[in-house]
Amino acid sequence: MVRLGQRIRIRYMNEGQIIHPMHLHGLPGLVIAKDGHRLPQPYTADTVNVAPGERYDIVVGANQPGVWALHCHILSHAESAAGMHGMVTAVIVQK
Repeated sequence: MVRLGQRIRIRYMNEGQIIHPMHLHGLPGLVIAKDGHRLPQPYTADTVNVAPGERYDIVVGANQPGVWALHCHILSHAESAAGMHGMVTAVIVQK
């Protein structure tokens, strides 16, 4: 949970053996670091492909109230016939 107007830092870490395209709905992220090193040219990304062993730091401005899904874009990693599970959570932006 975060208040409207705050900024949050998200760290994607892939300790597995396949790539995970991570995506946050509704709130664009600024990629500021890779593998613990600040990027000389941060960039905005809708989806970040996190390969095995990689880490990315993203800064997100909570400028839209709502409940925003944060998940792997390989859908079998985030949902099944039984509903949402696995690599999925939500960022809740409150007024």
